[in-house]
Amino acid sequence: MNSPARPVGPDIDSDSDSDSDIGNDFGKGIGPVVAQAIGKGLKDAGGVLRRYLCLAPVSEGRTADFLRDRLVVLPLLTVIAFGALSMSYGGVHGDSAHVSEESAPALVDLTRAEVSLAQAQKEAESALSGPSLVGLDQNYRGLITRATQNLNKVAQTRALNAAQRQGLQVVSGLVIDYNDYVGRADRSRADSTLSSAYLLYALSMLCETTGSTPQTARCTESTARGYEATTIQDRIDSLERSLRADLADEAGWGTGPMVLAAVAGVACVLLAIGLLRTLNFLRIRFRLLSLPLAAAVLPLLALPVLVLGTVQTHQGQTAVRQTVEGELARVNPASVTPVVPDPIDILQRSIDDSMHRAHSAGWAAVTGFILPVGLLSAATTGWALLAYRRDYVRVPGREEFH
Repeated sequence: MNSPARPVGPDIDSDSDSDSDIGNDFGKGIGPVVAQAIGKGLKDAGGVLRRYLCLAPVSEGRTADFLRDRLVVLPLLTVIAFGALSMSYGGVHGDSAHVSEESAPALVDLTRAEVSLAQAQKEAESALSGPSLVGLDQNYRGLITRATQNLNKVAQTRALNAAQRQGLQVVSGLVIDYNDYVGRADRSRADSTLSSAYLLYALSMLCETTGSTPQTARCTESTARGYEATTIQDRIDSLERSLRADLADEAGWGTGPMVLAAVAGVACVLLAIGLLRTLNFLRIRFRLLSLPLAAAVLPLLALPVLVLGTVQTHQGQTAVRQTVEGELARVNPASVTPVVPDPIDILQRSIDDSMHRAHSAGWAAVTGFILPVGLLSAATTGWALLAYRRDYVRVPGREEFH
């Protein structure tokens, strides 16, 4: 029996191999072309970047192009450098002003209020445990008034966000209720049992207590946090922790100011290079000393001074944060007694002295001048280069500028 004849036609396997070889050859051929194109593009981009950043030599006959490039780049770099510097500098020194004028005083006043309330409780217990004809004296009322005034001062600052302000309002309302129950105890002093009950309830509103009788009840250290804080002292402590965290953020360098400072630093370096090379170009090519461009270099000389002032201010902020997180946070309201000088007054003076030694107010006053000086410098640079391009561009080149 004969085997079936093989059909005559193109070899499919051979065609597939040929297509594969063609594809491989195409792939091998296109790879170097693409790499060469990318390399050429990067080289051209690098050349353009070096030219615009004043890092490339200027050949004969390119004077007009050089001045045109400088007319665009130098004012733009000036605006970027001084704009970023103004925002970075203003951010650091704005935080400094907020720390010294808002956050730190708010924490001090909260501590004063907490201490005054603890002292008022002692006065109430002392007065109501005596003869029934005595009652509360002016010392108690003065302490309650002082605590209320301190809480009002905190409410008037810009240190609080919406949640913190709401928490402070709750504290103020509880102080009113606390004073009301102490007043009921005073008015009920003819009935010692009822008076003691009111006073005990007032104490439970003020702080976490140990003991279930007026004779044994005392404030104890509480671990309540957040929504668990129900007493006046717990709520004040929670508010203080929140404000201390905010102050720590303000006293730090911050990501935004650091990024802006880096941008300003790079732009200032490129601007200095561009101005100096342009001055040298004008001196060699035109035998010209450009006073406007020389004057544009002068503001850059103030940068080290501004950096020094910023570092000094940050050191003051750090000292304030250490005082607030250290001595002020460790103040125990129950242990503070009316003495002269008041320990909280000492801490307040320490905070003020830290910011005074850092000259924070003086350095902050410079913020408003940075951007206007930059804009004036950019305008002066642009005007000068425009005039040179108009008046000197037809002068034949004398030598190549490197």
